[in-house]
Amino acid sequence: MKNQIRYINLNKVSPEIYTSLWEYENVIELRKPTIIKFNTDRTLAIFWQGPYWNEKIQDWDNIHSDLSDYFNAEELADIFKVRVYEKIEISYGAEMGYYIEGPDVVNFIVLLPDIGEINDKNKRKKLDDDFRQILVEILEKRNIETRRESNDIFYKHGDKWKKFFGSMYRPSANNFGCINMGMTYNFESNIADRIRKFDSEVKVKKFDVNDLQEIVGGLYEVYPEIDREKIEIEYVTMICKHLNLSIKEEQLTSEEEQKLFERGKRRLTEKEWYLYGNNENFEIRY
Repeated sequence: MKNQIRYINLNKVSPEIYTSLWEYENVIELRKPTIIKFNTDRTLAIFWQGPYWNEKIQDWDNIHSDLSDYFNAEELADIFKVRVYEKIEISYGAEMGYYIEGPDVVNFIVLLPDIGEINDKNKRKKLDDDFRQILVEILEKRNIETRRESNDIFYKHGDKWKKFFGSMYRPSANNFGCINMGMTYNFESNIADRIRKFDSEVKVKKFDVNDLQEIVGGLYEVYPEIDREKIEIEYVTMICKHLNLSIKEEQLTSEEEQKLFERGKRRLTEKEWYLYGNNENFEIRY
């Protein structure tokens, strides 16, 4: 049916599957609206760089930062590190982004048709805004005070505002567009601080504070008894209602899962990619 959206609830995934999901449409041909919900089966430090949209040249551009220092550092050897591929359409204030993923961070990738052209950016941005507002309203019903700022959401804890949610949007393959969101329940600040304070020439995204826990957190801090499953089901349901699409729950087929695993394995093991960001050996559809 044309008015359905495929909902794939993966829960805890391996680093291989996690890495490939961010470029799902480079591996799986997009044919229908799709929502993918997932988290990881372990703590991961994610490095994120693009390609990014360059307004000056009006085209996609690359930086290809050398991450050898991070991947080869003995003091970071106990941290599972991943470099993911995903185009970044919104402006970004650092050479390299990094995020801490884990079982207590949930991600949503929403892939929708007819919003995939470069000049459809405002449509993607509008949906991104709408999806953030939906979550704000869900949390307000549970008396969690929030504030939206740019593509992030913060909750209030005492006299501090802490980021727990971020989103991005971009064009995709087959004239689809993508909006993705990440929500943190428990922030592993010790891992984030180790990445943040590591001495390297690569400029990673940083906040102007001594302790990240002052401005980044997880919902458990303000609502320890939160029912994650109910929140996530309500969020997906309200997004689909907003899109006027009914949910069709599905799992990845065995073929899809195998393709994604193989793609992710290559991202994790091919040094030209994870150290230097060289994407020449990968087929890209968007």
